[in-house]
Amino acid sequence: MKKCCLVLRRQILSTAPVIRFCLLAGVLLLAGCAPTLYYWGDYNESLEQRYEKENPNRAEQLLREQMTEYNTGNKVPPGIYADYGFLLYRRGDTGGAIAFFEKEKKTFPESALLMDKLINRIKQKTAQDSSKTSSAGENKP
Repeated sequence: MKKCCLVLRRQILSTAPVIRFCLLAGVLLLAGCAPTLYYWGDYNESLEQRYEKENPNRAEQLLREQMTEYNTGNKVPPGIYADYGFLLYRRGDTGGAIAFFEKEKKTFPESALLMDKLINRIKQKTAQDSSKTSSAGENKP
């Protein structure tokens, strides 16, 4: 009985690597066939234009083109609206930035915490800037 169990155990152990290999190959094959969840378009190029080549105007153009393509039925990837909102904020368009942060929050609810923090900081900064401007105007004779 003991010999029979040892032989059976050796057979199972000797086939285990083959089974593991077949399972791994099957998983990789199925993963390679999976459709892409989001359409990223030229997003990498827009990042490169902004951060490596320091060309925010070209980056903005690429992001706008991508958002136009999303309106034709492609799924918007996470972060695109927030990225465009940040571009608008850097340019000084706080209203546009808040609108795109809200759009990001609506499209991807898991980003709500970060988007709310960004929106609140923009509103605080805008309130501080307007109070400094109004107090500076009051001090003039």
